[in-house]
Amino acid sequence: MLGRQISLPLSQPISHHEKLHHAAHGAVLYWESAKEDSRWTKIQPGDPVEKLIAGFSGGADTYLTVNEFYGWRNVRQLRSLRTCYVDIDGTADLDAVLDALQAAKLPTPSFVVFSGRGLHCYWLLQPTPAHALPVWQRVQDVLIKSLAGIGSDSKARDCARVLRLVGTKNSKNGEEVRGLVLTDTVWTLHELADEVLGVRTKPAQAQLFDYKAGAARKQKQATRVRTGSIYDWWHLVYRDLVAITDFHWFGGVKDGHRDQILFLMSVSLSWFAHPETLRDEIVKTARTFTPTLSEAEIDSQMAPVINRAMAAAAGKTTLWHGQQRDARYHFKAETLREWLGDLIDPSLHSQLRALAPAEVIQQRKKERDAARYSMTRDEYLGNAQQKAATARLMKAQGRTVAEIQATLGVSRASVFNYLKGV
Repeated sequence: MLGRQISLPLSQPISHHEKLHHAAHGAVLYWESAKEDSRWTKIQPGDPVEKLIAGFSGGADTYLTVNEFYGWRNVRQLRSLRTCYVDIDGTADLDAVLDALQAAKLPTPSFVVFSGRGLHCYWLLQPTPAHALPVWQRVQDVLIKSLAGIGSDSKARDCARVLRLVGTKNSKNGEEVRGLVLTDTVWTLHELADEVLGVRTKPAQAQLFDYKAGAARKQKQATRVRTGSIYDWWHLVYRDLVAITDFHWFGGVKDGHRDQILFLMSVSLSWFAHPETLRDEIVKTARTFTPTLSEAEIDSQMAPVINRAMAAAAGKTTLWHGQQRDARYHFKAETLREWLGDLIDPSLHSQLRALAPAEVIQQRKKERDAARYSMTRDEYLGNAQQKAATARLMKAQGRTVAEIQATLGVSRASVFNYLKGV
């Protein structure tokens, strides 16, 4: 989805906010680092935004979160993804950036911000739920890598990042932070992922019905491009660990398991938070179920995770099962289940995706396959047509893609296909 090429200045804090967080779904946080107390300001949906941020104009070293949160800026409280971004250090040469993107066959940013010492590129997104974080992270990685030759900051890749606010000053050199709108494009993550990661191949319709179930499953697996990544895996593990710790909230996680589960949650977070912010994420996570641990104890126990994350950020690898892999920790599902033991209460099995017992996961797969392949072609097409009609009606009524997806119980990609008439 390519929009019109335009060139409009972005000079006021409210303009920057509205570009990123129009019709906000969650909290946006502002950080005034030049203040003696490094003051934070939280803006919730419905707050008088223009009044609350009016005082930032002309101030020094003020930043805002590029995404939105339920409360604080950490992975666990991520509410809505609003942009993909790249932070470029040491150059404000926009032409060089655009040339590099064109050479890599990647889309033009929606807007850029001249930070005083570099350049921030933004690819605006329609509000995207937090469960899409693995795909968002993969898009981030490719965009950052594509601009590595002109100074993209590999450290700036996490969803909780804050970037300089337009209409303020960079105290290091007194330069004003200003922006420039390049296109009127606001992407769906699905569309941007197709542009950056490559368009996903669709299986032919006939193959879904003419082949035996085993062949159909094999074909479907061969066409999966967006799922099955290391980010998908650790995101599922992280969400399962949150469910487990929430279950044991009353009375807390057992003493014998606290260090273990904190370690695994820290490993999960290391895939979505840069080492510079990982420690804060770990401390906040520990406070939710191990409030008696001191920060010194947390630092000591989690140092290996942070060290591995730092090595990965530096491009180092480690040997795992005979292959050179990302330096962060890797585990098999069986190992994690064995470690967690009786923390995985049977009543949790229906909630867990990665850490449910293997027999539960296998039974789910059998039930999905039975439902999928017991349907006749006419039944399948009739059901799809009905869902497509409902999706278009809800869209005409102003409902969001996320709301349509939740109502129909289908994937986000299916909603887009229904709306496009595919």
